[in-house]
Amino acid sequence: MLHTVKIATNKSTGMFPEAQRVAAKRHLKLFLKAMPKGTEAYIAGGAPRDWHHGWGCRDIDIFFKAPDDFNSLNDAYQHLSQYKLLGAAYGVDYSYGCGEQGILTIHEYPIHQGSLKYRKVQLIRLNKKPLDVINNFPINMSHIWMDSTGRISCNHHYQHGYDTSILRNVNDSQWYYPYLEKILPRMSKYAFVPNTWDGRDGVADPIEPE
Repeated sequence: MLHTVKIATNKSTGMFPEAQRVAAKRHLKLFLKAMPKGTEAYIAGGAPRDWHHGWGCRDIDIFFKAPDDFNSLNDAYQHLSQYKLLGAAYGVDYSYGCGEQGILTIHEYPIHQGSLKYRKVQLIRLNKKPLDVINNFPINMSHIWMDSTGRISCNHHYQHGYDTSILRNVNDSQWYYPYLEKILPRMSKYAFVPNTWDGRDGVADPIEPE
């Protein structure tokens, strides 16, 4: 079950998250315009999560998949080649394989003006459909994304975590949490509850979609 998310604009940060969302939407639309027709792309994870909580984001992650035909892949390569190629992602070297998240390459560029000044955009190329990857992220509070219309959505894992202030793993095959050190200090009102925790019924068990 999908949920539509409204970002917080009534906190001390005011309209800053909304200004960032609008700017990020523009970067996503420009990226899709430059890529081959049929490319699927979403801004996911940290940025829309931060906006939802009323914070300014630290960077923008665009998860995308280009069509698999030769001309599309060549056009995608030509566009991506103007940006810096990173050698590792999420604490895992992906140079020799796609890994659990289906990551092929990550390119990066800095933003020099506007509400996203001093942030970076990471273009994360996948060998799977972006929403399949996003909905399989290890941490529940990363299951949130924005499309090119500016609409922000999340799944039941994220919504339940937001409602209960609980960070948890929701992926049975990935047990490494490279982002916890970065996430936990910022989300100080959240508790981290791993699936291996033997707690009360209804707290540690996975939440089924309606």
